[in-house]
Amino acid sequence: MCVDGRHRGGGLCSRGTGAAGRDVAPGTTLAGFVGAASPASGTDAAAGVALGWELTPHFTLEGRGMWLDAGPGAGAFAALFGTRFPLLATRPVVPFASAGVGVYRATFDAASSGVPAFYQRRMMGMMSGTGQFASRTFDDFAVGLGGGADIFLARHLALRPDVTVLMVTTRSDTRAVPVYGLQLAYHFESHPVTPGARRPR
Repeated sequence: MCVDGRHRGGGLCSRGTGAAGRDVAPGTTLAGFVGAASPASGTDAAAGVALGWELTPHFTLEGRGMWLDAGPGAGAFAALFGTRFPLLATRPVVPFASAGVGVYRATFDAASSGVPAFYQRRMMGMMSGTGQFASRTFDDFAVGLGGGADIFLARHLALRPDVTVLMVTTRSDTRAVPVYGLQLAYHFESHPVTPGARRPR
């Protein structure tokens, strides 16, 4: 048994210790996301999934995929791998900051309207005979920066409102794509909704 970072026999534990003195073991989370984003000229629907590995009370590795609607004939997908940094270890509300890197794929065809200048400049010279843009797909490097909070509803379940800004980059240009919404996160390991009391030594 792990008490204050050590097994009763004296060896170090792999567990962390929360702010309230309770043991915190590494855990896994799975979350679904619904919200909105601005991948083109307007605001459209967004959805996604995230898989996280809570290594310590203040450090989580996370992989995330997001599908972004961009109106008729257009769409985008982002895949990021990064970290979440819970700013507090107490519950039921745990604010966090997040950062990640990955790839952003945007697709536009002849039916697309409101194509951002970020892509128009790269599509010049690739017009069809009718003067319309040909269908094009762009894969770009992206950095995601954001924040939000885990609001624990039960020992395994939390609502997670969050905002992420995707910085989509080329060698000479950068475009910000805001994504915001609500995740429903399932924690496979049990998390007390309220902090437990420190056990006596």
